[in-house]
Amino acid sequence: MCVPLLVLILAGCSSPRESTTGLPGIDMDSRDSGRAEWPDPVAANRFTNREQPLPLEVGVVVFDDGIRNPDAKDARDKLRSVEARLAAAYLRDILTESGQWGAVRVLPAPSQFAAVTVTGTILHSDGRDFVLAISAVDSSNRLLLEERFHGVAAANDYLDTRSEPFRPLFIAIANRLVSAFQDVAVNDIERLMRVADLRYAEELAPAAFSSYLVEEGGTIGLQRLPADNDPMLARIDRIRNQEALFIDTVDEQYVDLRSELGPTYRLWRRSSLEQAEYLESYTARAAGRELKADQGSFAAMQQVYSAYRSVRIQEQDLFELATGFDNETAPTVLDTGESVVRLAGTLEEQYAQWRNILGRIIAIEQGGL
Repeated sequence: MCVPLLVLILAGCSSPRESTTGLPGIDMDSRDSGRAEWPDPVAANRFTNREQPLPLEVGVVVFDDGIRNPDAKDARDKLRSVEARLAAAYLRDILTESGQWGAVRVLPAPSQFAAVTVTGTILHSDGRDFVLAISAVDSSNRLLLEERFHGVAAANDYLDTRSEPFRPLFIAIANRLVSAFQDVAVNDIERLMRVADLRYAEELAPAAFSSYLVEEGGTIGLQRLPADNDPMLARIDRIRNQEALFIDTVDEQYVDLRSELGPTYRLWRRSSLEQAEYLESYTARAAGRELKADQGSFAAMQQVYSAYRSVRIQEQDLFELATGFDNETAPTVLDTGESVVRLAGTLEEQYAQWRNILGRIIAIEQGGL
């Protein structure tokens, strides 16, 4: 009787299927990049510091969740979208902690807001292995970083609830980003800040600001600069300050997300790690034909199923919390100086609405010159 039960349990653990909870079975590798493409795990490390910190602002765009079929109704799709937001927010924290940059903000969508823009895609996440593809470009369109990072966590890494199990991975990303600027001159950094300002203005009102920039071989440079007393400079600063206000307001909701979902997310990752280790151990024994009677005992099967059940429970809790967070995202109310604007919808939808409003503001003011 034990053999059919064992087969049933492991089948439930290793292949996707419908269940009474509406959650799929755990399939650790079917949705992720192959292990052969993963880089070696990063080692424990410290921050790399420059003699002079960089004054450049950094925008970390909410990561791509790596879901191949966005129309699929899968609980793990929702969980992966949570991971994408939490990972971007944690990278922001690490970059800020490094002390090597100007203001670092999480952007709900790509923008020319910052002089350095970081994007990422989650390639694999199961609580034990966390694999990210990270890219970064500066305002001149220079590719700073395009690399995959692989972090590995053990059960002990989850004991301290105040520490991120994959902290070395994020420090490695921060160090690689700093190293991309090791040989950049001060004058070049100042130029990047100028280009960032004008690319941001061009993004909102292309007709008014495109003449200040030139593209050669894919690199964006300065064609000319506005006069120091040009009213456009004050206009750019005011619009950027308003967008910074919105982003900082949205950031409070990312903090709420981490506060509400963080503990359950941590438990889910730890449960996923334990199940991955159980299944890997079983597969290795079975492949080596070393499965002994005591290893196939009812107690051993209970251990495997317990890990599976724990993952499923945490998945369901996270799914419900994440759905509730999306449905209850607080509206954002902002003062543009001329009127009070109320934005609704998801954070990404609110950001799109806000960019549209800023574009209209700058277009009206430009026309009034």
